[in-house]
Amino acid sequence: MLSTILLKSLWDFKKAAIYWFVGIFFLALYIMFVLSSIELDAFQTVLDSFPKALTQFIGGESGIDFSSISGFLNAQIFTIMAPIMVIAVAVNSGGKSTASEETIKSLDIILSAPISRESFIIQKIFSMTTKTLFIAIVHWFSYFILGIAFSQSIPNEGLIAICFNLFLMGISFGMISIFIGTLSGNASQAVGIGGALALISYLIANIAPLVDSLNNTKYFSLFYYYKGSDPLKTGFHSWHWAPFLAITLIFLILSIYQFRKRNLL
Repeated sequence: MLSTILLKSLWDFKKAAIYWFVGIFFLALYIMFVLSSIELDAFQTVLDSFPKALTQFIGGESGIDFSSISGFLNAQIFTIMAPIMVIAVAVNSGGKSTASEETIKSLDIILSAPISRESFIIQKIFSMTTKTLFIAIVHWFSYFILGIAFSQSIPNEGLIAICFNLFLMGISFGMISIFIGTLSGNASQAVGIGGALALISYLIANIAPLVDSLNNTKYFSLFYYYKGSDPLKTGFHSWHWAPFLAITLIFLILSIYQFRKRNLL
């Protein structure tokens, strides 16, 4: 029964996984083709005339650097597009993991089988984690392969580091959504709140550096730990993975505890 829950969840994701793979790969193909065909230095000359505050708001604390393929990917794909995709999958999967079953009144039927509540929710957590990891790996694979195909220099260690951070950030927001779902039993609420927290986190990380008095608030944003050390350029940070691990473990424990004591009758 344990494997059935996990495998059914992943089996239901198979079509979406194909769409995600094709969509991400062809987006990467389009971007790499365009970037390999234009003079990036010309864009950077224009961007250098922009106020620093504007470039930080758009591209994060490290600003916008279009002088290289890596700089463009860092400022655009891995600042906006990739996080949206990963968080969307994680929050949607996490928010619906238990709450959707409650909404359609099927959870009591599932739990009437010889399976504990703990086992059920752990399988759902593994499902969310696997889906999120898949999206992160597809991003790494697409830009690694296409970087080679277009003879463009993208540091593989940096690409692995930022995709790893992307995965960690995704499962962190996914676990928060799972916990909200165990509290409310409402899938829409769990997904909505999880998504809203991700948006707030993004805004804090990008706005905080613009105002000296607010600069320290960036440490409360998961987006800061995701990209604040510029992992695409510098590789793995020595401890920026720790907040993700802490949040994931805390909300994992809270979710199991809340789901175990929740009245589902």
